[in-house]
Amino acid sequence: MSVISSNTLFHFTNSAERIISILKNGFAPKFCLEELGYDLFFSKDSKSESAVPMTCFCDLPLSKIDRHLQFYGSYGIGLSKDWGKKNGLTPLTYIHDNSTQIKYLMQLGQLIGGASATATASGSTAFKDLPMEENPLVALFELSGFYKPYSGQMWRINTYVDKRFYDEREWRYVPFLKVEDGHYRLTKEEFLNDIKRASANDTIAKDFSLKFKSEDVKYIIVNKENEMIALFDALDSMKGLYTSDEIKILKTKIISSEQILEDF
Repeated sequence: MSVISSNTLFHFTNSAERIISILKNGFAPKFCLEELGYDLFFSKDSKSESAVPMTCFCDLPLSKIDRHLQFYGSYGIGLSKDWGKKNGLTPLTYIHDNSTQIKYLMQLGQLIGGASATATASGSTAFKDLPMEENPLVALFELSGFYKPYSGQMWRINTYVDKRFYDEREWRYVPFLKVEDGHYRLTKEEFLNDIKRASANDTIAKDFSLKFKSEDVKYIIVNKENEMIALFDALDSMKGLYTSDEIKILKTKIISSEQILEDF
């Protein structure tokens, strides 16, 4: 029977160096420009963009990742879905302009916005004075990070490309950031500023990396078979991070994109 989703969560990138970095340090969340932001709860017509810190995965089976490899890169790492669930990763909700959810999300936004205004006017504790983890307006910000348009445009390598996001079966890790942690969200202008974006990425990478154990790894993907030896050597240099037996097992998880495209 054909498999629709995998029991593995895959993360793809465009270089072996990044895979080695992930094996050494875990996943470092980075800011990504998203079409659905806070305005999702207040304006159906608004398309304002903001950047959200995240690490993205998919649960596409290997037999269906050819386009994913072409778009995101031929290097990847796959971890068990149980690991993902334990660490709060979640599949996205995809919506379109006429989705029923939008009406209810906007009602929620108006209700919370009205309650905030009432509290401020009456002299009660204003939402802005609440701790972030207790602030319902912040909760709206957080919730918007788990919605995605069914289709739209994606900022990719300094340009917009058309994308049917629904086909990607995305799972996402979004760290909860407090104001004292530094950058929380970036405006589009801040995101497009290379220095500000790099600074924000460095800040969250230090404190919010997503860790895993060797037994969580199901696949390590390189582009070509002749790159496997170099990755063997890289794993051998990680003896302070993994035991000798763990390194031996990790080596058995290595597969090439060439093999995947030929055999799956």
